[in-house]
Amino acid sequence: MHAYAQMHPSTFQRKGAYAEKIYLQLDADVYTTDQTVWFKAIVLESASHYPSQFSGVLHVELIAPNEQIVNSKRIQLSQGSGHGAFTLQKTYPAGKYLLRAYTEWNHNFGKDFIFSRYIDLFPAVVETKMAPIIDIKMLELEPNSYRLQAKLFPRLIDPAHRKHLSLHLILDGKKDSMLLKESDQGYYLLDKQLPPHTATAIIQMRTHNGIGYTKSLATPTAPIDLQFFPEGGEWLQNIPTKLGFKAVDPAGKGVAVSGTICNNVGDTISSFTSNHLGIGAVYLTANEGHTYHAVLDSTTDRNLVRAPRYALPATRSDGQRLAISRDEQQIRISIQSTEAIRDSLFVQVSCRGNLYYFIKTGSQGKQVSASIPVQSLPEGILLFTLLDRHMRPIAARIYFHERPENRLAIQAATASKHHQKRSETDLAIQVWGSDGLPTQAKLSVMAVASDHIGKKASTRQNILTHFLLQSELRGEVEEPNYYFHGDSAIRAADLDALMLTQGWRNYKYNEPMPTSFSFSPEFMPYIAGEITGVLSKKKQAGVQLSLIGFGSSNIFQVQSTDSLGSFFFQLPDQYCDTLDVLLQTASKAGKNRDYTIHLDKRHALDINYDAFQSMERIDSTIALLARKRQDRSRQEAAYRTANGGILLDEVIVERKQLSKQEQKVLDTYGEADAVISGKDIQEKEQKWSYGLYSVLLFNFPNDIRIERTEDAGGYLVAKVHGSEPTLVVVDGIPVPGHSYDIIPNFPPSEVKSFEIIRFAKNFANLYMQTYPEASPMTIPMTGHVIAIYTHAGQGVYNVRRSPGLLQISVPVYSPSVEFYAPRYTSLSAEEAAKPDFRTLLHWLPDILTDEKGTTSVAYYNGDNTGEMTIIIEAFNAAGEIGYCEYRYMVEDKTNASPTRSLPIVPDDDGQTTD
Repeated sequence: MHAYAQMHPSTFQRKGAYAEKIYLQLDADVYTTDQTVWFKAIVLESASHYPSQFSGVLHVELIAPNEQIVNSKRIQLSQGSGHGAFTLQKTYPAGKYLLRAYTEWNHNFGKDFIFSRYIDLFPAVVETKMAPIIDIKMLELEPNSYRLQAKLFPRLIDPAHRKHLSLHLILDGKKDSMLLKESDQGYYLLDKQLPPHTATAIIQMRTHNGIGYTKSLATPTAPIDLQFFPEGGEWLQNIPTKLGFKAVDPAGKGVAVSGTICNNVGDTISSFTSNHLGIGAVYLTANEGHTYHAVLDSTTDRNLVRAPRYALPATRSDGQRLAISRDEQQIRISIQSTEAIRDSLFVQVSCRGNLYYFIKTGSQGKQVSASIPVQSLPEGILLFTLLDRHMRPIAARIYFHERPENRLAIQAATASKHHQKRSETDLAIQVWGSDGLPTQAKLSVMAVASDHIGKKASTRQNILTHFLLQSELRGEVEEPNYYFHGDSAIRAADLDALMLTQGWRNYKYNEPMPTSFSFSPEFMPYIAGEITGVLSKKKQAGVQLSLIGFGSSNIFQVQSTDSLGSFFFQLPDQYCDTLDVLLQTASKAGKNRDYTIHLDKRHALDINYDAFQSMERIDSTIALLARKRQDRSRQEAAYRTANGGILLDEVIVERKQLSKQEQKVLDTYGEADAVISGKDIQEKEQKWSYGLYSVLLFNFPNDIRIERTEDAGGYLVAKVHGSEPTLVVVDGIPVPGHSYDIIPNFPPSEVKSFEIIRFAKNFANLYMQTYPEASPMTIPMTGHVIAIYTHAGQGVYNVRRSPGLLQISVPVYSPSVEFYAPRYTSLSAEEAAKPDFRTLLHWLPDILTDEKGTTSVAYYNGDNTGEMTIIIEAFNAAGEIGYCEYRYMVEDKTNASPTRSLPIVPDDDGQTTD
């Protein structure tokens, strides 16, 4: 008997159904420091895959291996998409960098819907620079017991580091903290005996200025970890059960294995073999009174002295088993019980938190089944939950439902089949919806030399793998496109094994629906906060608040605080990273009045950098790509030298227009050695800050030293590092010695800049002006000067905040970076002679097809020959996504022979192959 019931897919059951899914398409996986990271952002509603209407701002961050954000962008979203770029700097250290993207709305869902992706960064020129951790040794004391030694050089990441070094040593997940003393040779020595059978060691050092560096290691004989996962969650006795298994190395990466499964009396029950990612499945029947274990073949891990036994899950004598299978027409649900089913059981079928079916089964002995038409469910991960009559979960199973016919169909072709170096490529594109009709869609088009893409196209991430697979599972999915490419039968089996091993507990749609959300969507950049009295915390209603912004166009807005003293300004489109803003408070009558303005603090995300990314194991393909790009830099440098150029980076010397006060300081005391802008000071100001020097004390210790005088009721003073005395001028006017106690309390909003002049000119004369009572015999001849410039511009006694005035810098949209590609019909002779070894030939992140679903693209090839790949990713308003690759060959004009383009058309599984 089949039980069958359908529910309209309109009931959101899980919190994640309201999330936004974020995907960044990158132009590569491997970069050198002279390149640009180009990205296209797509933000879709989680449940429907419609373009998101929630957010208008996407935050994108580039995070270095030391867990510091080295660059960030705020991307404007329009109809679910946007684009941007990170221009890499030659000062960036090599390593794995984390690219992270999120919206303010995503804060409601923890880490589950934050986009994360790691890229490899190498120096543009091969360097011999020493690493912060060197001479790492694993000394074997006895079998499976090691002593870890290493030399640490924290000043390579923090030149201002002093004193002891804080170190965390994480051994198989357990943290051990320690302090290391500096040796006479200038390094810190780590020497630690590891507990027996330690598999992994993570070294985390952190300087006294908070800069960190991580290195992950695996012991030489670290064993493989092998786990088995019964379908539905429980392994019941005397019922044939499908068990997925996964084998990983100490870094958590899948590794191919084979072996046998035995019971506790030594009988061999079955053999098993994984795919190259360490994943597979096996059918087993457990007998009462027996336990089971797996043993790997000796060829799997040659480091093993004695093959370990991997225990399989414990078996149960009672319960229900939930199994899912599929044929061409139906998805079949099978429920088997160790005892006769006497009460009704229920099965919920959902996708991305959206309930599609609620099935009730009757009493039918020990087995009951149901079926669902394949066409009635969307493509993606389905969650099947078995409930008892009290609606309590008994078993759960996630299953990938593949429906390639629901994707966008994309066809691409070039106008010519003959392509030479620097010739023009004309590309025509046609897009159809799942209904077979042309559709308007948003596209990105990327043309790249095939041997510079990075990971193989069959394994790297793309729009399909992310939205249908990776975005719905916690943890890493290795080589995601492997499950969408190749033989359909093998792919389906491996994809189902992935579902079993990744586990329904890692499915992101298992949290119940909340009654409310804590964070609101960010439709555009904004300023929000509340106003209180100056001497009280009472919130002030009806206060007039004026906003003046100084961007590409001036902004002026006025509003009054609400009954709770709150205000909210939405900022019009500005593309300048940060916008200078003045906020002015006034009474209800419109007279400027001094109130305290409290700005809402943005919620900062914790940085979750995967320490295993730093493990010393460079993939040969990645290393080859890095060498190719370094070779390209050398070729370009050789061209510049041969044509009379220089190998130094271009240096542009500019001098800003100086004010009268700045010119006076320059002429009298000399040029500043260090400048801290007023913007930087204001950005570091906290609610508890109590003036200029308090901000400098906690945020700029490398530039300036802040101390308290020893007088009774001593005040803060600023001193330049060194033993020489330090004096202060404000707006070019010397500050009398008896007024130095005024400076620490300057409002940071009044400071334009804070500048340090080391070993200033005319120091003795300044000292006499500062301390006229000093004996001429005691006046120092050398010293340092701090020059402070204020908005008032009239010296120390005129630094005061205007009533109710606040000056701030507000983050707005990041300006776009234009992708440049030469047009070989209009270049000068000098430009035409320059070698063109671009790896990225063309990048068009935002194209819209017309009503017929068509568009066209034109660009020029470079000097690279061989195979080129065009990658097209698309989505439309109906929640359909698509992916296409098109390949063609480029040959040297002098050796040109008839060539053919290599179109990639959809196979039966909806993927693109030659």
